[in-house]
Amino acid sequence: MKKVLWVCVLVILVLFLFSFNLSGNAQQQQQLDRITQLARKVHGDYRSLVTVRRLNIPAAVQEQQKFLLEQPEVQDVVRLKGSNLMVRFKDGNELLMFLGEERLGDEFEKGGGFGAPPPQVQQNKLQRVEQAIVMIRMPCATNSNKALIFDCLEDDYNVISPKIWQQVKSNLETLGYTCTVYLNNSANLANAALIDDGEYGVVFLRGHGGDLGGDFGFLVRPWYTSYPPANSGYTGTIRASAYCAAAGQTQFGYVFTGTFSSTYWTNKTFPASLFFLESCHGADPGALPGMPTWTINHGASVWIGWNESVSFNCGDNGSKLFFEKMKDQKNVDYSLGAVYATGCRPPELVSHPSGKGSCRLSIWISDPNEASSVDSRDFKLVKLIADSTNAYVRITFYAVPNFNEFFLYADTGGSNAAEIAIKCHMNNFEIYTQTGSGVYGNKVFTGTPSISGNNYSLTIPWATAFGTINTVKFWLYDMTSQDRAPDSGSAVLKK
Repeated sequence: MKKVLWVCVLVILVLFLFSFNLSGNAQQQQQLDRITQLARKVHGDYRSLVTVRRLNIPAAVQEQQKFLLEQPEVQDVVRLKGSNLMVRFKDGNELLMFLGEERLGDEFEKGGGFGAPPPQVQQNKLQRVEQAIVMIRMPCATNSNKALIFDCLEDDYNVISPKIWQQVKSNLETLGYTCTVYLNNSANLANAALIDDGEYGVVFLRGHGGDLGGDFGFLVRPWYTSYPPANSGYTGTIRASAYCAAAGQTQFGYVFTGTFSSTYWTNKTFPASLFFLESCHGADPGALPGMPTWTINHGASVWIGWNESVSFNCGDNGSKLFFEKMKDQKNVDYSLGAVYATGCRPPELVSHPSGKGSCRLSIWISDPNEASSVDSRDFKLVKLIADSTNAYVRITFYAVPNFNEFFLYADTGGSNAAEIAIKCHMNNFEIYTQTGSGVYGNKVFTGTPSISGNNYSLTIPWATAFGTINTVKFWLYDMTSQDRAPDSGSAVLKK
């Protein structure tokens, strides 16, 4: 009899605990549903205030902050720089709300065009930049021919055609970069965590961004239709909401922060990478101490972005112009100056840290591993970069270089025939100018190469070798192995 009684007690206890657990889960789900409901209302009301009632943005943000603080579930609402709200709830949950009409990611951005100011304004601005360039001796340049394009909003609002990611890709490929492209749901936390592993020389990120106060936050995909779980699976993330024009509704996702980058971008040092953020607050002074500074300290050469909220119009067109100038082998300062001179500001497109305006995109020649050439004299990769004084060439072989001679040819007359021949040896290189058709009998310079690992590097004094010519075409040829890089054509290097 006692056994039956104890069994009954245990069954009742189990049923009670199970019922209690179900009740707790249901209550928790109700809280999450309530956060989803509040976010949708805030984004919807905000958009109505700005686009229908034409209330100014600061006032509309204040209205939503006031509304949220009146809700019994809400503990605190912090207004961040720009039109963003960090909402903390009494149950421990939190949500970063990306608001704002004149910002990247809003379908109502009208922009009013990307026209340039009077030509004299632009000319004066660029002249000042060019004068500063003359003082620079050794260029800061990307040290990898790989590039990443990470566009979280490719399926959202686009201002230019072809889309900005396609134009950036085309410009980089012209310079010899191999591009990896992540669009929309591929631009997610898993792929963001591997950015350092890709050893990219250029990283282009497009999406929602925010100044978190001492850190930068970037919102990645995929979108969730309701408030997502607290655990994203990654350290250093924040749940966030934004209005998606393509879906026509408020959606949710995860923002990664400086803690995320310092946790996951540790496997490999960045190869003097150029980071470009087409997002709001990508280089806002308040955001720089976090992710941007950590990335620079981990090997990146320069971090570029807008210092306030940016519209699609200024964002897409500004990115397009910047990379067009970089493709034309201008440096960072010159390219920033070109965007500045259009007058589509504020915000300003700026670089971090200071003193990195001389940074350029290296030009690359890739060559396959050919069975006809032994690896020690088989060209693999050539890096070209120039400043006002020198041309810098780094030739990477498939093995430690071991050769008697190969030629670096230079076309200075635009004829696709070489006027200059640089004879490269293990212990020196000699620069010859043409004395007849295909004859190079006038030696003008002898220099010493640098050999490290599989790399053979030389510094060519520009004026001595090429005179006053500002554009030179290069290619390599080894007469013994008959290896040529590139296999046809040439790479263009500008002073």
